Amino acid sequence: MVSRILFACIMLGVSVLFLMQSPPTPGAFQFPHADKIVHFGLFFVLAASFHIAFRPPLWFAWTSLFVYAVAIELIQHYIPGRGADPWDVVADMVGVAAFYAVRKVLLYLLATRKRRRQSSS
Repeated sequence: MVSRILFACIMLGVSVLFLMQSPPTPGAFQFPHADKIVHFGLFFVLAASFHIAFRPPLWFAWTSLFVYAVAIELIQHYIPGRGADPWDVVADMVGVAAFYAVRKVLLYLLATRKRRRQSSS
């Protein structure tokens, strides 16, 4: 239950950040494509919290987060001072992919460690 509340809070926070009339602290990003790193990081966290809260099948998680990413960009197109950028969707989905890749590697390492302990006992 707590994980679902946390996911809802993260989802709300991400939505507010992406839908503000102007990006927060525009001078904070001093290098090209810094916003893509923000998209990557926010969707990494969003994918992690979504997975922890609901344990959805992989296809459902990917589809849901992709639809959300596209919807955010379409809405931003109509917000003064913002714009839609398809590369933001790419950065979002790379963040999702990174979460699931990290998860897979960690599960593999934990399983390997468990097998080693069992074989040495």
